[in-house]
Amino acid sequence: MNQEIAYLHPVKTARALVLVYLCFSVPIVAMGLFVAFVRYGDLPGIAVFTALILNALIGFGLLWLGCKAYNWVAARFGGIEVHVRELTPEDRQ
Repeated sequence: MNQEIAYLHPVKTARALVLVYLCFSVPIVAMGLFVAFVRYGDLPGIAVFTALILNALIGFGLLWLGCKAYNWVAARFGGIEVHVRELTPEDRQ
């Protein structure tokens, strides 16, 4: 069965994707903090955490705009088509 994604809720989609993005960026920032501590003997401090927060806020805003753009395009030209099928109990294992 083919179905089309006709609308993405901008706030909910942006919130979910920013949280996923932060799951990947926090470990990278933690490794950067570790390297900075080993190399220089101290932590960079508030700058790294401010960068994480700004990264999340800017990412949220850009994802929100992206969802708005997708909704505009989907309303005029059609959305992303996906193929959906029912799973049997054997498929779920």
